[in-house]
This record gives sequence, structure tokens and C-alpha cells, in this order.
Amino acid sequence: CFTYLVDAGGSGEETCWSGDEMPPDQALPPLLNNNTQQPSLYDKSVHNLHHDQKWQQEATLGKRVALYKVQGELGRGNFSTVKLGVHELTKERVAIKILDKSKLTPKARKMLVREISSMEAVHHKNIIRLFEVVETYSKLHLVMEYVSGGELYQKLTSEGRMKEPDAKSTFAQILSAVKHLHERNIIHRDIKAENVFCGTRGVVKLGDFGFSTRVAANEDLRTFCGSPPYAAPELFRDESYSGRPVDIWALGVLLFFMTTGHMPFPADSIAGLKRSILLGVITAPAHLTLPCRTLIRGILRQTPKDRFSVDQIAGSEWMQGTTVAEGTCERWITTPSVGTPTEKLSAEEKAAREKLESLGITQNMLENEMIQGARSPVIASYRIVIHRLQTVTQQPAVQPTKPQKSRACCIL
Repeated sequence: CFTYLVDAGGSGEETCWSGDEMPPDQALPPLLNNNTQQPSLYDKSVHNLHHDQKWQQEATLGKRVALYKVQGELGRGNFSTVKLGVHELTKERVAIKILDKSKLTPKARKMLVREISSMEAVHHKNIIRLFEVVETYSKLHLVMEYVSGGELYQKLTSEGRMKEPDAKSTFAQILSAVKHLHERNIIHRDIKAENVFCGTRGVVKLGDFGFSTRVAANEDLRTFCGSPPYAAPELFRDESYSGRPVDIWALGVLLFFMTTGHMPFPADSIAGLKRSILLGVITAPAHLTLPCRTLIRGILRQTPKDRFSVDQIAGSEWMQGTTVAEGTCERWITTPSVGTPTEKLSAEEKAAREKLESLGITQNMLENEMIQGARSPVIASYRIVIHRLQTVTQQPAVQPTKPQKSRACCIL
């Protein structure tokens, strides 16, 4: 349902309205009740959402979702459509994954819950960020970070294999994201080039958490997930499997694809692919350096317990000089530091606080909405603002990628 928090006339008394229908008039900011104080942009936007005829017509036509103006289509899946959106307050572009709830199977619903849960639990610059979840009676909208450079798969198929220095930089970012997931007991289970998205200045992001799951210590999994070309041999061979080694195997397949331009286990059918993976014969091209070949063979080992761990990969000779090996990856901020004096905030948080105040979102509003997380437009606005600030300060100085049409997020 739509959820909004408004500070009525700047009195400090906040009213929360949550529902699929329009809120009563008394729950809306009184725009004209004080001649000495102008309504904030946030107040105006919430008011327009429920009273402006143009906004309501846009919502009816699917051209508006809550505080987002919906634009062109980015991609389409079996159960969802992903569209480009613009946040009304900040004018930042976002990707909106739109799902028709009536068409979701029980399995798809379960995957969606896992996807949201996993994305809410992670805070990493190389993982697609979830800003907001907006639900109505018929649809569910996941508002996520928009990445404009296209899929890594598109880049590899159009431009060919990557030179090892470029592959190393890209792979280090993906490995850093997977390390972050595994430290939080989250298994991705669908790591592949199609789920890595290329941003500007060489930054890549891991997305599509539809198959992800949380595991307890030493817990085995039983569901076959992901793309067959990236599937570890134990998925074909055993009744159960350990999650982390399966993700690591997929990383090895991805690294091989990135550095050679083709898959390590070519086949014309699923049956042939299964035989090739179980046989485990890998032919590394001569152009690969010895450290790269050694790393690939260390990852693509048949027995899960013999496979390189994330830390072993990061510490390998080929990975030296990367941020993963040096342990210098910054942490994304997703929750506002309420109650902290301004002088003790980081530069990004201080700037975010000032920006939000200018939009009409107060610290009191942030504090009251924190418990709702992605279900709050107030917290979503904070996440969008802090994301922009951190993106500007943490971008590496490397060559930009060519802009391409992109799914920009996962498609279920």
C-alpha cells in the first residue's frame, strides 16, 4: 500500500496514512493554512498525488507510481516489466520492476520475498540497491538503482573478451559483492554475466536476487537454481549441496567467459552440458597468463571442499593490486543516522541531511519512518539522496563504458 508521513503545517505533529485509497483530507499537508510558511516540495508532492487531476490520470495510465514518474520500458520477464522512472523530489533516475500480483505463482511469490529480503540485508557499492517497495491492490513495484551501461553479457558478446587488466578490475568488484553476500549468509545462486550490470567509469553491479536464499551455518540446499552453463557439478550429481561453493563455481565460469569470450564447457544440449561439466575438462587458451589460468583451475575444481574460497581467490597472485585483496571496499549507507549531531556525521550524511531538509523531509520524519525501511517513501528519498552522494565520492577513476540499453535490475 502507499504509505506517507506528513508534517502538518510544520507543527512537528506528524500524521501517517497508509492505504491503497486516497487518505482523508486531514491527513494531507494543509498547503494554504499559513501565510508565513510555504509548503515543502515533499508536502506538495504528497498533496498532488492525491488531489492533482494530472497526477491521478498518470497513475491510472501507469505513467506514475507513488512519487515516481514512469517513462520507457527497460526490459520484460515472465512475471514483470522493468521501466525507467524519475523520482519526483530528487529527479534521480530509477529502475522500477512492476509485477502483476494476480499472475504470480506461489513459487514466484516466494522468490520475490527472498529477493526483497536479500536486497534489504546488503549494503555494498557493487550490488544493485533497493530504494523502495510500493504495493497496491493489483501490483507490486520494486524501485531500484538504475544502471545505464547494459549487461556485462551484452558487452562481452558485442566487444569480445576483455583484456586481463580490465577483467581483473571487473572481477574484483563482483568478487567483493559475493564476499559481502556470503559474510551475511546470503547465497546468490544465479551469478552470470547477464546479472552483472555495467555502470559508468568501469563500475559494475551484481543484481537479480530472485534465486537468492539465506542459509544457516553448515546448512545444505536442495533446489536446483540458476543458469545451467554456470551450474556446479554437484547440482547435477548430488541430492543436496553447499551454497557458497556453488556461487564460487559460477564465479569461475564467469571469469573464464570474461577472459576468453566463450564458455568453459561448450555443449549443444543440456544433456551434453551436464556431461561436459561432470567431466570437468577445461582448455585454457594460450593467451591467458599463468596466474589467470591457475586461478580459474583453482575455482573450477570438481569437489566443492577443494574449490578456492572467496578469500583464496582474493589472495591469489592474479588478484593482487585489487581492492578486494587489499580489503579497502567502502560500505554503502542505507539507514539514516538519526539522533547524531550534525558535526559528527560523515560528509555524505551531512550533505544528505541538508538536501532532505530542503525537500521538506525532517530528521523527526526519518526517525519515525526508519522501521518501515523500503516501504517508506521518506526512507526511499534518503536512500536515493545518499546513493547519489556516495556514488560521486566513491567512483574509481577508470575509463567509462559505452552506454547501452539495460535491464538495469533483475527481471523475474
